[in-house]
Amino acid sequence: MEKRSTKVCFIINPNAGRNRSKKYLSWLKREAGIRWHNFEIVLTKKDESVIELAADKAQSFDILVACGGDGTVNQVVNGIEGSGKTLAVLPLGTGNDFVRSLGLPDSPEECLQLIYNEKSVAVDLIRCEGDVEYICINTLGIGLDGLANYHTKSFKRLKGAIVYVVGAIKAAFQFRGAHFNLKIDGEDYSDQYLMITVCNGSWEGGQFYLAPEASLTDGFFDVVTIRKISLIRVFIYLLSFRRGPAAWMSALNTRKSQTLVFGCDKPITVHADGENLGTTITHLKIKIEKAALDVISSY
Repeated sequence: MEKRSTKVCFIINPNAGRNRSKKYLSWLKREAGIRWHNFEIVLTKKDESVIELAADKAQSFDILVACGGDGTVNQVVNGIEGSGKTLAVLPLGTGNDFVRSLGLPDSPEECLQLIYNEKSVAVDLIRCEGDVEYICINTLGIGLDGLANYHTKSFKRLKGAIVYVVGAIKAAFQFRGAHFNLKIDGEDYSDQYLMITVCNGSWEGGQFYLAPEASLTDGFFDVVTIRKISLIRVFIYLLSFRRGPAAWMSALNTRKSQTLVFGCDKPITVHADGENLGTTITHLKIKIEKAALDVISSY
């Protein structure tokens, strides 16, 4: 195998996937040494800003590899967006939803070879402004979705996608909906909503197929809304989302859009790619940024 001169930085979250990433460290050092002349492996630290770390490394490296789950991917994206550098992913997390949405293999070994091949695609990004300013690459969850993600952080002993299911169940008992005023591509909507999810990718929560028609490269996001429904219907919806939305889900609506503005009558929990953005958010302006970041892919 010919060594490449491309400069590659691997940013590893050692706690990703319930410490799964630590098991790949020696393997990565060996395999990266076979493929590249210039590479660096950096382990993130608990009190360190991964966003700032990624931004700093983007000044010296061509490809920044997020080694972890969706949270690690999100933080690296927020660090390198606008730099002109390329993102790659080694899926070592619990959910790996972005990897699934992009159609990448879930094998770190296969993804490492894709990085070596250097084929990339320009993907869209979601930009948030208002109560918080942030970038999202896969999904932005508002309401039940955001609260479910918030609760997953407390289930340290659970492994795999089950942690998201338990988080969603706990959230369903606590959050029964709120009144939202929405403006989607200039159209006004006002109703009691249980959750609003802005989907650049199709998957979230490890196994929830929320937006089958969503594409990371079409210049739109899919706004999935669920109006306020009974608790038993919430559980039925959650179980059914493993296969995707169904025609009988009368409370669900999906709209392809480029902008979304929302206001809420009470503080709401919001997540971006599994990263908690806050629990007291009442206003956000969200827009798509087309072909904003090059990502190593299997395309």
